[in-house]
Amino acid sequence: MKNKKNKEIWTVKDVLLWTSNYFKKNKILSPQLNAEMIIARVLNCSRMELYLNHDKLLNPKEREEIRNLVKKRATHYPLQYLLGETEFYGYKFLVDEGVLIPRPETEILVDTVISYIKQSNKNNWNVLDIGTGTGIIPISISKYFSNTQNKILFVATDISKTALENAKKNIELHHIQNIQLIQSDTSKDLSGKFDIIISNPPYISEKQFQNLQKEVKNYEPKSALFGGEKGLTYYKKILQNAENFLNKDAKIFFEIGANQKDDMEKIIHKFNYKIIDSIKDYNNLYRVLVLEKN
Repeated sequence: MKNKKNKEIWTVKDVLLWTSNYFKKNKILSPQLNAEMIIARVLNCSRMELYLNHDKLLNPKEREEIRNLVKKRATHYPLQYLLGETEFYGYKFLVDEGVLIPRPETEILVDTVISYIKQSNKNNWNVLDIGTGTGIIPISISKYFSNTQNKILFVATDISKTALENAKKNIELHHIQNIQLIQSDTSKDLSGKFDIIISNPPYISEKQFQNLQKEVKNYEPKSALFGGEKGLTYYKKILQNAENFLNKDAKIFFEIGANQKDDMEKIIHKFNYKIIDSIKDYNNLYRVLVLEKN
């Protein structure tokens, strides 16, 4: 923006308006929120403070940094990768490029596991998280029970070395001591018995993958998204081996894709398990299944 004397003068208000409009033109979802988060990051303030100090003048270095981030976001590069972090279950998590970005739906999976542990008379738990990604599931559950009598030991696996490195950063960020990270595809390389198996595996089908948003399809790792032609490959792999790792009365908690419940029921029955609970998401679609052995 230039004034009548051709001197560039940018206030917070000016750059917010320009950035939001620029994102709209480039079909970025939630353009105002994206603008606020990027500008707040550069100015090291909260989004609320942007409006409390809307007349603040930006210096050339701040303008340049904002401009570079905005240009990159306009290519549909994910905001979470751009900022290097996201929020999940009320906590901040670091997110590196090459790792699946946490989704709000997975909070339902975390809630379901927490509710089950709270309702049990057990205090000591061995839990396996298959496909841990950024480590959000074991970390969130561990933090919830950090000041209780429940003692939970997690083994968290992922086939991706990048994901495990990212999970390690988050474990250190949140000062968690009870999570062991192991590089493994599903559970076939593990030993030991568990009271709970949790998994939010890749469950996007071939057809769904072709219709994903650019942010997801072009930038997030396909290996963390694509679950085979119908999106069910990894559930089958997990259930093939799960019995070898389950204690008596153990439960399996799966996050599933929209409209996968019917197909999942057939797979679960085939491997001699049964669904004891199913939980819907915010769109009234089944999102979490709780299993036990027949």
